[in-house]
Amino acid sequence: MRLQPWQRFRERSDERGAVTLLAALMIVVLMVSGAFAVDLGMTRVARADVQALADVVALDLARNIDGRTAQELEPVLDAALAASVARNKTVLGDGDPDVRYELGTMTGGRFAPVTSATAVPSTVEVEAHASVSYGFARVFSSEEHGDATQTADAQSSSTACFKLGTFVAAVRSGDSTVLAPLDDLFGVNLDLVSYQGLANADLRLEQLAAVASIGSPEHLLTSTITYADLLQAMAEALTRENNGSNTVALQALDKLISSSTTASVGLIRLGDVLHVSPTDVAALQAELNVLDIIGTARLADGDYFLGVPNIQGQVPGVGFQFSGGIYLVAAARMACGAPNTVDAKAKTAQLDGSVHIDFTNLPSLNVAGLGTLQTPKGDGSITVVGGGGEGQLIAPPAVHCGANTVADPTTFSVRVATQLAAYKMAANVTIAADVKVSDLLGQVGLGALTNLLGALLPLKATLEVKVALNVGTQSSPPATTVGLKIPPNDQTPVSTGGSMYLDPSSVVPAVTSITINGKVLALADGANIVNLVVQALLDPSKGFIDKSLTPLINNINQEFIGPVARMIGLRLAGADVYAVKARCGAPRLVG
Repeated sequence: MRLQPWQRFRERSDERGAVTLLAALMIVVLMVSGAFAVDLGMTRVARADVQALADVVALDLARNIDGRTAQELEPVLDAALAASVARNKTVLGDGDPDVRYELGTMTGGRFAPVTSATAVPSTVEVEAHASVSYGFARVFSSEEHGDATQTADAQSSSTACFKLGTFVAAVRSGDSTVLAPLDDLFGVNLDLVSYQGLANADLRLEQLAAVASIGSPEHLLTSTITYADLLQAMAEALTRENNGSNTVALQALDKLISSSTTASVGLIRLGDVLHVSPTDVAALQAELNVLDIIGTARLADGDYFLGVPNIQGQVPGVGFQFSGGIYLVAAARMACGAPNTVDAKAKTAQLDGSVHIDFTNLPSLNVAGLGTLQTPKGDGSITVVGGGGEGQLIAPPAVHCGANTVADPTTFSVRVATQLAAYKMAANVTIAADVKVSDLLGQVGLGALTNLLGALLPLKATLEVKVALNVGTQSSPPATTVGLKIPPNDQTPVSTGGSMYLDPSSVVPAVTSITINGKVLALADGANIVNLVVQALLDPSKGFIDKSLTPLINNINQEFIGPVARMIGLRLAGADVYAVKARCGAPRLVG
């Protein structure tokens, strides 16, 4: 049956009330949800604001933590707190935020408040609080406001940079004897002017990091790069300075870049030899010597710094070449970081090796009472153990950043610990001749000769005397604390240990054996022969020591060990320690 029009209209009118009720209920739900969403969202914004405020205030307060006690710091931090909050109080909430601080230390990654006014804090904890009044949510709940409370811990640290040894010291002094070792290292012949140009040019690590081929401190110090690319980046950074004084350094870098040695060095990691954290602002801003950087980087592939497998004697009576070799294991090192951290530790160079010497055409000896004795053979050795060690930036005493003047220098301390070091030369000489037995009777005595030669003494007998000639030093000093100042220790090092030097005047001869016709004579019975031979060897006008050994020692001192040691600041059981830079009160968030 079909419905009449008036019947269909009545049915639709009956449904209109239900829809209105449902719509009203939905509006109420949406209003309540929106109210909570708006108010809770405002609270969430307030939490973010107070966290940012706590972070900023903590960093501001941490800048003042510099080794003073909690009692001394309190008035300083009260003033700093008020100033910091005034600068950064734009926080969502009712009225000004409530900000408080507490001094302490970090223990096991957690903040621990100081318990004494005389304690020295290293960390500040800041608590920031804001309250947000509810607008809509208070109509539907008993909560009238939302609280936002956040904390932040900030620590103040001072960092410093130092070097153990340097290429620069010898080059800047005009010591041309370092050129051959440097040429061997870099594989290119440069004159003293070129090396001085490199030594006088300074770069900051942040300048290198800004070059497009590197891009960041992290890439510079933790990623691999070719040695050639590093040299190219240094040249680009020096060019950007637009400094006319860099001309010589740039010319020298161009020669190094095009050398075959540079091309043969593969990928290197600069952070392996420069102990620097990529986040250490002090290290990145420190001006480092270009020659130090390129020399240190040259070793980053794990190669030894310098090795001479066979060196020439160039002394009459000594073989043309020695066998064996002496090797410099590492170059000078630089480290930057906070006191007592791994980053702030640098290792010194190590000189290591042994060389065998054959003496030829040695001079004869005119021994009083025995006549002329020949020296048919002799050999010897040079041994070097340039004790490696390490330097560690320490505190206390705290790093002090002064005005870098004599009246107020920047100061910090490095603990230097070195290992056993020895530099020695030993020569073993055999002296032999047929001598009259009557001459021997005047020195040895009838009883001793009869025991060796029999009752019927011959007219002549073969005398052979073996002598050991030793010169050298050995040292194993305890660790020592070196106090550095800028000035003057950015240019003049504090030296520990002794210089790498053999003193010819300290040669000690010792007769090790005497034989007559191949039979051993007790040294006590041959005391007179011992004295006569030693005196002949030491004779300043014609002795073996004067003619062969002293020139050899001088040659080694002047042409090899001496230049290498001076070039890198290597000392016997010690090091040359230079101050580079310091930065104090550098704050960072922790925890």
